[in-house]
Amino acid sequence: MGSVVNMIRFHYSFFKSVPVILAIGAVILFAIVLGALFFSQRAGDESTDAVAANRLNLRILRLLSSIQDAETGQRGFLLTGDERYLGPFTRSVSTLPSEMAAVSPLLAQLDLPQASIDQLKDLMAKKLSELQRTVDLQRAGDTAGALAVVKSNEGIRQMDEIRDIIGQLQQSGIQNSAVHINALRSTTTWLSTIIAISAALLVVLAGGAMKLIYDHTRQIEQAQNELSHINENLEATVAARTESLQRANSELQTYAYIVSHDLRAPLVNIMGFTEELDRASGVFRSYLSRMDANPADPDAKLAIEAVETDIPEALGFIRSSMRRMDNLINQILVMARAGNRELRRERIKLGDLVEEMLATLRHRLDDNDIAVDMADNLPDVQSDRLALQQIVGNLLDNAIKYMDREKAGRIGIRGWRHGMSVTLEISDNGRGIADGDRERIFELFRRSGRQDRPGDGVGLAHVRALTRRLGGDVRVQSTFGEGTTFQVTVAADLEKMKKEEAGA
Repeated sequence: MGSVVNMIRFHYSFFKSVPVILAIGAVILFAIVLGALFFSQRAGDESTDAVAANRLNLRILRLLSSIQDAETGQRGFLLTGDERYLGPFTRSVSTLPSEMAAVSPLLAQLDLPQASIDQLKDLMAKKLSELQRTVDLQRAGDTAGALAVVKSNEGIRQMDEIRDIIGQLQQSGIQNSAVHINALRSTTTWLSTIIAISAALLVVLAGGAMKLIYDHTRQIEQAQNELSHINENLEATVAARTESLQRANSELQTYAYIVSHDLRAPLVNIMGFTEELDRASGVFRSYLSRMDANPADPDAKLAIEAVETDIPEALGFIRSSMRRMDNLINQILVMARAGNRELRRERIKLGDLVEEMLATLRHRLDDNDIAVDMADNLPDVQSDRLALQQIVGNLLDNAIKYMDREKAGRIGIRGWRHGMSVTLEISDNGRGIADGDRERIFELFRRSGRQDRPGDGVGLAHVRALTRRLGGDVRVQSTFGEGTTFQVTVAADLEKMKKEEAGA
């Protein structure tokens, strides 16, 4: 027993330590995630900026290349007069203005003087204008005029200035790209460092957790033999107590049967004496009639009231009470027999069984104008048919009995299988059940709400008893004034449930 106590103590300390380790691990993981997100975001931003800087450098080079292509095409045309040489010139003339307009805002982001950007745009426009003028002169046949423009060296000066400005732009772009690349390297280094430190801390935590688990496992192994011995004794004790409970339950059911049977004997005697009193009252009434009693006589008046009113009312009350008592005795007998009856397993289509029960109640459904909406896919179950019929019959009877007469009645029926169980749901839009009565309705002889419907408070108690015998239970959900839903869950296979209980 000492090893078991030690194991329990260690078990307690183990489960106190584990949450601490998990909490520390969670904090570390949270810090890792935050750090990784932060530096990953920074790395992504720096990478994007570096790529953008490189792309800007390429676009600047394309500007220079485009203006040079235009100049090359122009010279080829001037030398040969062949229009084919004007292909690069034509492309550059059409694309350079739009490309320059697109690049200008990006150049401004490099903190370059706006004057330099404006100067580049102006030089590009002048150079294109100079090239276009020579081409136009050549096309007009004025070769000498075109060559004169070229020999003026204005175009050479413009190209030199364009190259100088683009060189400055490239230098600024390269510096900007280098800044972002260095920042990216620094961010990557920080990210790698955080991950390495966090991984080391996690390894330490994992080692501590594994040590605790190892010690816990060893404690369990040490206590295993003693626990096995205790379990063997416990199984024997449980088996003995189970047998005692079953015997007590059987005796209780037998006692209920005997009590109900013994109650019926004096009830029969009361019924007999009631009929005898009724017969004697008739004789007395006949006698008073023959005697022609004077109603003015106080004694005669009392006698007439007794035989005409008091005695019939008393006998009516006695008969009503006897009928109620007889019904209660019958219900007790039904529950006693149900507890003793051997359940018989058979394959049952729940849809067919519910249809049978609805057919027996069809006239009441029609009389109360109640619509029934039953799902088509009710599952099959291997269970006791009579018990299921009594369960479904009681629930449907309650739904009809407590329907709200001021609105159109509706009953919904659906079912489904989940694991080794099957659930049947019966809902209605009737009176509903108050919150405080939802569990008391399953108690024997207990009813809820207005007592304006016939009943003994036995039906739902019987439903719960039968449902539990079928390996399940019954639950209720209700909104007062809106409706009620009963969910009956039973074992999908009664035989398998019995075998599992026997094995346990």
